[in-house]
Amino acid sequence: MEKKQFKGWGILVAAFIMSFIPTAVLNNCFALYMNPVCTDLGIAVGSWSLVNLIASLTSAIGAMIVAGWYQKKNMKVMMCVCTIGTAACFAIATFCTKVWQFYIVFGIENIFLAGLTQLPISMLVTAWFEAKRSTMMSIAMAGGGLGGLVWSPILSGMMAKAADGWKDAMMFSAILTLVVMCATALFLVKRSPAEYGTEAYGAGTVSDDGAAAAPAWLGVSKQTAKKSSAWKASIGVVMLVGALASGVTTHVPNFITEIAKDGGVFSGTVLSIYSLVSIAGMVGGGVVMDKLGIKKTVLIAVVLVAIGLGCCAGVGFTGNLTLAYGYCIFFAAAMCLPKLLPAILFSEVFGVKDYGSIYANLNLFFLIGAALGSVLTSILMGIMGYALTWIVYIVFAFLMYLCVSAALKGGQKLKEEWPNGDDVEVGA
Repeated sequence: MEKKQFKGWGILVAAFIMSFIPTAVLNNCFALYMNPVCTDLGIAVGSWSLVNLIASLTSAIGAMIVAGWYQKKNMKVMMCVCTIGTAACFAIATFCTKVWQFYIVFGIENIFLAGLTQLPISMLVTAWFEAKRSTMMSIAMAGGGLGGLVWSPILSGMMAKAADGWKDAMMFSAILTLVVMCATALFLVKRSPAEYGTEAYGAGTVSDDGAAAAPAWLGVSKQTAKKSSAWKASIGVVMLVGALASGVTTHVPNFITEIAKDGGVFSGTVLSIYSLVSIAGMVGGGVVMDKLGIKKTVLIAVVLVAIGLGCCAGVGFTGNLTLAYGYCIFFAAAMCLPKLLPAILFSEVFGVKDYGSIYANLNLFFLIGAALGSVLTSILMGIMGYALTWIVYIVFAFLMYLCVSAALKGGQKLKEEWPNGDDVEVGA
């Protein structure tokens, strides 16, 4: 039988672009706007902070809406709609003068943005790569970290040129996203291999002894998934991952600055190293996950998290800032977890049948965990100090590993119960 040519390498390029442009420019660099916008328009920082809360909520809602669009409608067209909507909102934001106007504009913008960031990246890579899926997902997701390093100084430079330089930065971001993502959607995005007469990468491979590989498990619908023990365990995974990532990373700069008492100079050095290591950790995590599997990789990551947070606790107990380098090396190396783990775990546990809807629904719990994590750290820090707070998060990391183990066990039960996939129609 003639081997069908794989047509999905453009998908990896498209996924990387989504991570490098909209994810990095519109999402990862959004925090840069707080100071210049608040200063220019006289908006209180506390009032502006609600923009992030509203954006998180509407992003979760948007992901659930967009997942249905992408599964049932023309993905190229719908991605262009999301691109135009996102860019239009960013452009409109340059005319806002009151904080409530930003609430509305960025609330709507994040509904559209959900169709250009982690959801479609996960959907496309999962659909097109059966073998080396973790590696390909990590390469695509690494574009966000790399994009942050590239675009952050560019956008900051624009904002520094004038009091209202943030408007130029927003307009530039809108135009850049509009042009690049419309081209990406039209020329690179392909929803699934079946629609293009080919197979996913690694599908139908032959082992060394000449035996054909078993076909990939189709999976179950969202309705069936929600009734399983794997669903509850997966909620635990994403909430703990979200709390771990947000609760630590949003407070460490302040923690280090309090110890160093240098106005944030040393903290800036730590964060720069952290950014570089996290990019390498993202790609390395994917490679290791392909070789060792999800469970062993997560255990290694948890150990790294424990070492990194142990170093932070050491800084708190001793005041020795040298230990902070342990955080930006070990903890950063494990930060493939927030993006890579949910994307790969859900496809392994629930299959690919209704992946988009399952991912979007569970992503809501990730955002809840992230929102609670930052608040929880503030509360714990006020009660017991930062040093003991980092030890609490070490416990969270090991609890997350137990949830991952439970999710995988539940997924195995689903495979045994529905070896050919369930009979519930997607979207029913």
